[in-house]
Amino acid sequence: MQLKLKVMCGVLMLLLSAATNQSRVEGANAYPLFTDPNADGLAFGVTDVFSFGAKYSFNDDAQLNGNQIVSISQFGTAAGSTGAGLSVPISNGENGIDMSLDGGTNQDVNPDIPNATGPNSVFTTIGNPSGKLENGNVIRYSAWFRSDPANPITVASQVEPVLKIEIWKEALSGQTPEEADTNPNQLQPLYGDKVFDQDQHGGTIGIPNADQPQWIDINGNGSVIDGSAASEGRVSSISTGAWTLVETTYTIDESFWLGIGDDIYTVEDIEDVRAVLFVGDFANTNLSGDGNGGNLLVDNVLVEVFRNAGSVTPNTNPNPALSEGLDGDFNGDGNVDAADYVVWRKNGGTLEDYNAWRDNFGAMSPGGGNGALSTGAVPEPSSLVMVGLLVSLMLSGRARRS
Repeated sequence: MQLKLKVMCGVLMLLLSAATNQSRVEGANAYPLFTDPNADGLAFGVTDVFSFGAKYSFNDDAQLNGNQIVSISQFGTAAGSTGAGLSVPISNGENGIDMSLDGGTNQDVNPDIPNATGPNSVFTTIGNPSGKLENGNVIRYSAWFRSDPANPITVASQVEPVLKIEIWKEALSGQTPEEADTNPNQLQPLYGDKVFDQDQHGGTIGIPNADQPQWIDINGNGSVIDGSAASEGRVSSISTGAWTLVETTYTIDESFWLGIGDDIYTVEDIEDVRAVLFVGDFANTNLSGDGNGGNLLVDNVLVEVFRNAGSVTPNTNPNPALSEGLDGDFNGDGNVDAADYVVWRKNGGTLEDYNAWRDNFGAMSPGGGNGALSTGAVPEPSSLVMVGLLVSLMLSGRARRS
């Protein structure tokens, strides 16, 4: 009995040690998970769904199986720049810069509006001594994507969806001459307020492949405008039959920012870190497809910050299907029937999806396509909970022996 008690005490000490180590957090969410990523305008702490030009629009009140999502629509033919996307800005606090000169031959004075929002608490949470963004921090941006079962995408735009991280010296800066430091001689994206763009600058300055942006192949042809992305594993394909998790990570390293623009900025000069999804067309592509162009569905947006590369943990962004209707209802009409098998087969669905359809064949959610059935992932017990259970077992054993 004494040996058994010693073993249990040893296990208890190990669990207490594990629980104590959990208090050292080196990775955390910048914001709570955006399970309803509707458009709230460009501001810290919210998602900003946007569109411009004549080929894109968005609906932030769209629903699929009773779950509110964002739907980005593409259609028609139109000349000029056009695009859409979703961004989530993270404040790094005021950088002390009141104005700056665009170097070179332009020399435009660019006044900086003070950043009234302090640094996001995530930087302190992960243990940054400065309480702000630091070199070596890793930003991860992830979301779930799906081609609309009722209106699938068949034609790809010139710039298919790309997930990327942007670094800005002025908080919430726009991209008009009135808001940004414009210099036509600067490398893309031509705006001095944007110090670094993971997509537009990444390939040019030679950042590691692991820090390059992630692309989404929306028409299933296996290619995107970034010719090296597919061979480097940076292309995700989506379908109508299931949600697909897509993520990008970027390691902060100011040494790679040198030479992008005329002005030199360091990590201390940054006021705004922006996680961005962008899709656009600048080549007058006809995106009509079957006549409507199709919709890209987006849900469960998550932005995380880690102290360093060694602190990055597996992504736990939950599948939107967990809060939706029926498994196997691939066309979203609230019924699991033969029509869903057709969608599964047409889109090259997985065996797991087929099993879900087979197991639920004939099921119908309340209200048809507005399914209200909800399931949730069961969390694993924490170390502290396990400690409590062990202590309870020890005490109950003693009580029985008494």
